[in-house]
Amino acid sequence: MLTQLCIHDFTLIADAVIPFGAGFTAITGETGAGKSVLLQALRTACGDKTTAGMIRFGAEKAWVEAHFEIKDNPRIQKILNDLDIDEDDLLVIRREILSGGKNRARVNGVSVNLTDLQTLGDALVQMHGQSEQTLLRDTRVHVQMLDEYCGNACILEEYKEKWNAWNHAVEESKALKQKAQALAEQKEFLAYQHRELEKAALKENEETALEEIVAVASKNEAEGRLLKEINHLIHTENGVADQFQTFQSKVKTLAVKIPEYEALHQELQEMFHSFNAICKSFQNAGNAPLVDARELDKANARLAQIQGLKRKYKTDLNGLLALCEKRKAELECLENLDADLDFLKQKELKIFAELQAVADKLTLIRTGKAGELDKAVESHLHELGMPKARFKTEIQNAPYSASGKDAVEFKIAPNQGEGEKSLQKAVSGGELSRVLLAFKSVMAASDLVPVLIFDEVDSGISGEIGNKIGLALEQLGKYHQVLTITHLHQVASRAAGHIAVSKTEIDARTHTHISLLNAETRIREISRMLGDEKSETVRTHAKQLLEDSHAFQ
Repeated sequence: MLTQLCIHDFTLIADAVIPFGAGFTAITGETGAGKSVLLQALRTACGDKTTAGMIRFGAEKAWVEAHFEIKDNPRIQKILNDLDIDEDDLLVIRREILSGGKNRARVNGVSVNLTDLQTLGDALVQMHGQSEQTLLRDTRVHVQMLDEYCGNACILEEYKEKWNAWNHAVEESKALKQKAQALAEQKEFLAYQHRELEKAALKENEETALEEIVAVASKNEAEGRLLKEINHLIHTENGVADQFQTFQSKVKTLAVKIPEYEALHQELQEMFHSFNAICKSFQNAGNAPLVDARELDKANARLAQIQGLKRKYKTDLNGLLALCEKRKAELECLENLDADLDFLKQKELKIFAELQAVADKLTLIRTGKAGELDKAVESHLHELGMPKARFKTEIQNAPYSASGKDAVEFKIAPNQGEGEKSLQKAVSGGELSRVLLAFKSVMAASDLVPVLIFDEVDSGISGEIGNKIGLALEQLGKYHQVLTITHLHQVASRAAGHIAVSKTEIDARTHTHISLLNAETRIREISRMLGDEKSETVRTHAKQLLEDSHAFQ
């Protein structure tokens, strides 16, 4: 249960430390005093979204801290264990709101994200405000409430597994059908590409080998042609060799007649020996064997074919090989699609049969328990000032959904002589509040959430009915810690604990004050709710109300 709530610089609340006790606690105060701010602070601690506007004007940050006693609560302890947070009898949640709009959350000193905080908060506290009462008008909520009463958690898990499996099988079949249709439309195109690529009989690294053949042939042809031209220049009549000899003879004659040229003659003589050696080398050089012309033509033609395919399909040789295999697989897939589709259809039907069986069990449990729920809710409604009310749970067949094959709708006849009508239209806000309270009373013993909060569940109610609402909340407090914002003295006087919220102005600033009332201050607050806290008669009446409800025990 919630043992303490600490609030600092949160909207109108500068500082507050509020202790809470077991059972039913009433929260009262004038309209606008800040009662809803108190609950907003608790919702913030339990994972509600935050805004920078929640920070009190002039402050840098706001924070709230909620203390819970969780002894003998295995559900909460499991959540903490899953989050690697120390399990202790005391659970402390701290939420800080920073001026930049960011916020931080810690559980027993360990930082947690918002999703984990909300999971923990939902297991600790259940809020029932005007919006939650309005949800009763939504028939989608009715099946959830019936399942909660029936204790269908385990079978619903089984059903959801089958539901997800069936939807997956349906999607598998749908995707394969779409693929089959797309492939069938392209079959001729796929077959053409596969035939062309398969006929080409491409091989890995083939292009490199062909390019090497062409390169070798080109090299050998160039070598033979150039050697022939060089030898022609050297050895033909009046060629380079003859001219060199003539040149050497002329220099020799010059050196005989003019000795100063002897040195040049000697150098030329040495050059002649080297020149002769070079000429013999070229003469003796053997031409590399030429590539067979037919082989070269074949290689060039093959390369041209490969280049053409590369341009056509805008890829390289490896891409062409991969594309050929892909087209082959797609064509084979087309041949096997009928068998695959049949297999998936059989799988889909098998899973649907299993889904149907679990859905039938759900329907059987719901129909079997619906009458029991109706009687229990009716009984509480009669105690809550609707003595002639009739409540009925209507179950009809519906398309399969994530919750089964049942359309569940709660109907009510608030008064004698009326037929049952939907909660969507048949009831006022006050009657809707009583339906919610009646249902929570029915579920009191089995509901696992320790803290229930009702925000003005008595809205639109007065007089003796208010006393019955208070009695119902008091009874609910035997199973849960119940916190209720109320404007009715009949309800507040039934509470085991009483918190008053008030608003004052200090130094031109508005302050909200929150106090746990004792016997004397509680009499004063009930007197205020009765209309005159200064009247002795009213005070006597307030004291009598509290004594009659055993509030002072």
